[in-house]
Amino acid sequence: MRVDYEKSLLGLINSIVSKFGIVPLHKPLPKEYLGPKFESAKRVVMILIDALGYDAALELFQKSNFRYIGKPKKISSIFPSTTVNVLTTLATAASPIEHGMLGYILYLKEFGTLANMIDFSPIGMPRDTLISRGANPSTFLDVKTIYESLRNYGANPLIIIPSSFKESGLSKIHDRGAAVQGYFDIIDMMVKLRNSLESEKFSYIYAYWPMVDAMGHIYGPFSEEYMEESRLVLKTFEDIVYERLSDKVRDDTVFIITADHGQIHTPWQHEYHIKSEDKFVSTLQILPTGEPRIMYLYTKDPQKTIDEGERTFGSNVEFHSSMEFLDEGLFGPGIPNPKSTTRIGDLIAVPRNDYSFVVKYTGNEHQMKGKHGGLSEAEMNVPLFVI
Repeated sequence: MRVDYEKSLLGLINSIVSKFGIVPLHKPLPKEYLGPKFESAKRVVMILIDALGYDAALELFQKSNFRYIGKPKKISSIFPSTTVNVLTTLATAASPIEHGMLGYILYLKEFGTLANMIDFSPIGMPRDTLISRGANPSTFLDVKTIYESLRNYGANPLIIIPSSFKESGLSKIHDRGAAVQGYFDIIDMMVKLRNSLESEKFSYIYAYWPMVDAMGHIYGPFSEEYMEESRLVLKTFEDIVYERLSDKVRDDTVFIITADHGQIHTPWQHEYHIKSEDKFVSTLQILPTGEPRIMYLYTKDPQKTIDEGERTFGSNVEFHSSMEFLDEGLFGPGIPNPKSTTRIGDLIAVPRNDYSFVVKYTGNEHQMKGKHGGLSEAEMNVPLFVI
């Protein structure tokens, strides 16, 4: 699958900044995706449901009696289809190759370490340890946040995220220029969203819900747990937010509900466990980085790595030059950030079908039934609800 970045989350966030008078960095979504209310609304709310894939969202629409939520349109995630990458694009309107947050595990040359980018720490170390090593969240990105620009254009922005994330290094990277509210559960999140709208203080509100992703990892996408968690978020939005808003605020606000990525079911029988003592790893300079569904490989001898990879994985894994992916535009449009070209290694390993990787960085990594990061339709297709 190739990525149409105009009809993707990158296009969506550039549509939003353009609405507020900011010159977009990239092509916005075609206008028919967002409809006339988007053009006329005074306020925009984006609710991001982590890991709600398009097919699951469509099934929920077909089987649930939503009162206000209609049939979703289909748009694309960005590559790699993973949270840290997408959240950075939504916070900056920049493409992956421009902002450089290109995966869950990255080699940060400037700090000489493999880092968990969600925890903002070297692998296996406490959350935000990179900060004590000199990584300043305020200057870590080489691009501005949209919130800094929105504030300059008089559009007061608000972020609503779990309280446990509010003071994290990753959140501080993303929230520069925005007011931030933390919540404890889905009711708290939706009440805060409604109250913030009724105050009429904020022109753009972004709210993030993480638990659908957790259910997919543990129980698998389309499991009862995953589907019911997804349904809960949508119904709670209708009941606690939309139903109870005043007519004036409801009419002046356009609500966009979408996801950062979907998930693909990955059976344990199709997992490749990768350890430092493996012969395949002996062809590399460092352990693979990236995602369970795409790995960045650092090697001085790409052909030797490919040959050993083919002996190890057979025909279940494809190997590509990292520069080939960059040149084909898979990491998005724009001028490549030099940090980005360092962080994608020399080769990219892509599992076919439902195969996946588990790299044993600490030995505590565990099997997950649902994974993401790759280019399959299940991972890349996400819903766009506009209410």
